[in-house]
Amino acid sequence: MGMKSEKEVREGLMNHARRIGAQADLQHLFDKWDRAIALAPANEKLDMARAAILEVQALLDIHAKDGLTINNEIVIPMTSKEKK
Repeated sequence: MGMKSEKEVREGLMNHARRIGAQADLQHLFDKWDRAIALAPANEKLDMARAAILEVQALLDIHAKDGLTINNEIVIPMTSKEKK
């Protein structure tokens, strides 16, 4: 199975948010980051996207086993403190 599209990922996150009562908060984050990233200079878009992902994961209490992973690349490794 290939990588999911952004639309598929967003739908999955929204379904999870709906189950935990955070749908409005997640939609707010999507809207906020979509606007901010669209207006950002090209050299800042990747870092902003990573910050957006971190904020979404924090909202939904998602903890990747190896750290922040985007497109199968560990971007921010889990610290030894988090591994406990």
